[in-house]
Amino acid sequence: SQARASVRDVRLAECQGKSKMFEIVTETLLLRDFRKSDLDAFRSIRRDAKFQRFYDEEDSADRKADQLLSLFIEQAAETPRSKYQLAITTTQGELIGTCGIRSDGTSEFSIGCELERLWHGKGVALEAGKAMINFGFSELGASRIYAETVSENTAAIRLCRLLGMKLETERENDRYFKGREWGTTILSICRGSWSA
Repeated sequence: SQARASVRDVRLAECQGKSKMFEIVTETLLLRDFRKSDLDAFRSIRRDAKFQRFYDEEDSADRKADQLLSLFIEQAAETPRSKYQLAITTTQGELIGTCGIRSDGTSEFSIGCELERLWHGKGVALEAGKAMINFGFSELGASRIYAETVSENTAAIRLCRLLGMKLETERENDRYFKGREWGTTILSICRGSWSA
């Protein structure tokens, strides 16, 4: 069942007394805005060979991680804010991944999650994903939340299904990288199907 994650708190918190940082607190995780100091850990997650299987070489380079981290920090400062790409951290503060929800300019949002390999299979992505979907429907007014992934990424598809998403579209050979064609799978969930 896709019962929602226990989200204990959604807040703007003081970050070292200087600026506000957005946070979602769950039972075992803190999802928070990225900081410049996260760069080394973020690069490390993206360097992992298992992570890189479904990304082209350019998307896996340190340069891309640097660009993405800068983009996430810029998006956190936008007003009004429509993109929440958050760092997933343990209760001890260790950066172990990222989970995000982004508006496409309507009431529809895309969601995505990346996780350090050591944390695969431990329920972290499920807990973070539930928290983000709940935030999308309850706080952002989303009518539909969808995920798009390479069709061979069975772990991502399984996660989406555990989150209550249903298969919406499968496109064959619509991407090309690593010397071959790849298909795309899109799964989604509508507000009326989400159990809070």
